[in-house]
Amino acid sequence: MIKKITLILAILLVGFGISVIPVQSGILLTDGEENPLLFLPWDSDKLTIGWRHSVELTPWKETYRIIENGNLSLESTLYKSYGAGTPDTDGKVEFLPNGFIQVTGIDRVIPHYSLFYVAISNYYLENNEQRYPLSDYVPEDINIQIHYEQIQVYKWLLLRIFNKEVSLR
Repeated sequence: MIKKITLILAILLVGFGISVIPVQSGILLTDGEENPLLFLPWDSDKLTIGWRHSVELTPWKETYRIIENGNLSLESTLYKSYGAGTPDTDGKVEFLPNGFIQVTGIDRVIPHYSLFYVAISNYYLENNEQRYPLSDYVPEDINIQIHYEQIQVYKWLLLRIFNKEVSLR
């Protein structure tokens, strides 16, 4: 009788663990209605989002530190030239030898990053030196939200082993 109770408790404990313990951290791309488009495993506490400015046609990068609750804290922004919408009063501005401008010290924390994806902007995500062009993963002309998520064991199993679509939110 004690063995049966122990076995039942062990099964319940494992089942509970599978449903709540996060096993994989990553970047989740969702559309405007929060439907998952892509989950990228992420092994860094930084996320760089880069693109080509649609008017200036110059590269732009924003680097975020992933902080508590998956929020994104702006660490730096890097661009080639000032233009419409470029912050000029926040942070510390540094003119780099390669002609770029880097701004640090901007106090901005966001729960997710939002953008309207168009192919001409060449958006990408970067993890250390690994680049993920959004053109490889998402349709054109769509609202995108970029979240940092930790998924539970059962969701990870559905994604990895059974190759099933699963709601990650």
